Amino acid sequence: MMFFFRSPSRDRKKRNSPLCPLCLCGEEDIPEELFMGRPSIEVVLFDLGNVILPFEHHQIGGKLASFSLAKETEDPQKIFDYLFDLHTGAVNLYETGKMTSLEFFHSLKAFFHLQMSFDEFVTVWNDIFTENGEVSEIVRSLKGNVRLGLVSNTNALHFDYIASRFTVVHAFERWILSHEVGFKKPALEIYRKAMEWASIEPEKILFIDDSIANVEAAVSLGIQGIPFFSAGQLKEELSVRLNSRKTPV
Repeated sequence: MMFFFRSPSRDRKKRNSPLCPLCLCGEEDIPEELFMGRPSIEVVLFDLGNVILPFEHHQIGGKLASFSLAKETEDPQKIFDYLFDLHTGAVNLYETGKMTSLEFFHSLKAFFHLQMSFDEFVTVWNDIFTENGEVSEIVRSLKGNVRLGLVSNTNALHFDYIASRFTVVHAFERWILSHEVGFKKPALEIYRKAMEWASIEPEKILFIDDSIANVEAAVSLGIQGIPFFSAGQLKEELSVRLNSRKTPV
């Protein structure tokens, strides 16, 4: 059975979705009794980017373009598309551990004729993150009440930077990172890695992500899921799902 969660009614119009009648698509409030008998959540898995850490990676294209020596590779949008196209983007090999950080840098330097050092590239590459303090507070409030895991599509440079700058990631018991496990969400293998770590029934695991496709993939394996839209929405939905544990959120 697929387990999604009721969204606050005030947000339904802008979040209409065909996911599930207990999720985002209902016109009416879901009767409380429909939530009775669900398995108790023991593990909560969070996505990182645009949930805990908002990021703006479009700026990378513009910054790298300023280092290009070739007219044909000075277009920021072309650089961005080359890097981050969902299916063919150069970052996919890097974020599944098939390239080292230096190999990734040298491939971009050659392709875009970049006149820059590796250290300059690292600064451009990493300086894209901020922190959603409200979500970080939710994460910290859950610690000690449920087990916490982080499931992220990321790369070595980004995550090393994040781990050194944003202490919230150290609230998690386990990091399941795409560049370490060799798969990116929504590939089912990355969720299976999280399930192996959790070592409990999947219906006792809750996964939170801003991507509907990523949540649907987790749900297809029996994991419960919450699509993320805002800290307030997340706090409310967690209260509904975890209130039987008297978890402060």
